Amino acid sequence: MNMTAALWLWLVMSLTATPSPLVTEGARNEFAKAVLAELVKTQQALMIQHRINDLPGLYGSNWAAQQALKVSQVRSQYLNAWARLRRIDWTGITVTVRTPSIAFVTNDRIRFYAVEREQYHYRYQSLPKTPLWFGIASRHHLSIEHTQQGWRFYSDDFTNPVLPNNIAGQQVPQQVGGLPPRVTLSPNRQQAVNYANQYCGNAPGCGNDGHYNSAYRNYNGIGGDCTNWISQVLHAGGFPMTSVWRYDQTTDEGSDAWANARNLAEFLKSSGRATLFSVGSYEAVTRPTASWPYGAIETLEPGDLISYQEHGHIVHTAVVVGYDPKGVVLTNAHTNDRYHVPWDFGWSDGTTFYLWHVHYPSGSPRPRASAPTRQSSTGWVEYREPGHNPLHHQARQDNWARRTPYIALNSRPATARQRNSTRYPV
Repeated sequence: MNMTAALWLWLVMSLTATPSPLVTEGARNEFAKAVLAELVKTQQALMIQHRINDLPGLYGSNWAAQQALKVSQVRSQYLNAWARLRRIDWTGITVTVRTPSIAFVTNDRIRFYAVEREQYHYRYQSLPKTPLWFGIASRHHLSIEHTQQGWRFYSDDFTNPVLPNNIAGQQVPQQVGGLPPRVTLSPNRQQAVNYANQYCGNAPGCGNDGHYNSAYRNYNGIGGDCTNWISQVLHAGGFPMTSVWRYDQTTDEGSDAWANARNLAEFLKSSGRATLFSVGSYEAVTRPTASWPYGAIETLEPGDLISYQEHGHIVHTAVVVGYDPKGVVLTNAHTNDRYHVPWDFGWSDGTTFYLWHVHYPSGSPRPRASAPTRQSSTGWVEYREPGHNPLHHQARQDNWARRTPYIALNSRPATARQRNSTRYPV
């Protein structure tokens, strides 16, 4: 559809408030995408600007809409409190929305499965001329409804990228971060980081056109995909599968140690593939010592791991991919897809952090035909700015257009093992 036709369609639909049944299905879907995108962009801008009192105007009066409103208000409070504690200023947010599924329940209500891709722009107060950003993507099952006031959110069910309570380290006075450490990565460790940047999913900055690696099953919707993906990263870094830690391509299933956060942590420790060198609260892992002038957290190197524990259970794992100009560790992850996100963003004072040094095998990386990765042409770097991903700019040799465009849609039922594993969400 050209711009003139799109504007004409928008004018007609704006005047009639809802799409006419005479309009084609494609045009109806374009209208729905435009309405949702405008709502989401306004919502995200209000949240990052901390305009909590303006958020209710985007939501309906029904119970589900009001619950979604409360979540957005809490998220806004978190964003602004986190920025204040970390001494940064938000400078904007760029939002795009993918809509793999659109269904008109009525002309006045539209249901979506949507992926919201958020690029957060910020600056440190001590580095006002250094613009930075990180990317997050979240998956939403939501509905919008037309009311007398216009289109409003009717419901919004999603995995929140921030915990709905306080902020990690809110009582910690010291400022975390020093200088980015000088690190030369081994070939296998670099290969793991390359894979993490290539297949981190829908978050802005990720490679592979925002798709997961289709050689592996996607566990979103049946417990979460973070640990399944971390295992892929480790495997790309040269670790061979074992009878305990494995992914079976014939059944499309990962073992408990492959796909469950707690079991992976147990396997890493018992196998000696990683050393758990620090466990504790935000205050504990950031406390300066004689050995660690900027805290244990900043001894992590790209390719190392962080596990996150809530209410006594390890619930998430992320991989370190670099540092920002202040030396703060940046991570990538799945489930809520993340690209170069500060390691503590979204977590609370109740979170326990497990810091792992991973012992990647020596020698040349193994070729992996079933899950291709591309070595960075820039060599092994000491530091990459957030948003700089050499893989993202390389010519892609695979024709990804032939693949299913949004792998997150998985219609297969969960197995008994997967249902049991959701007690410890990954």
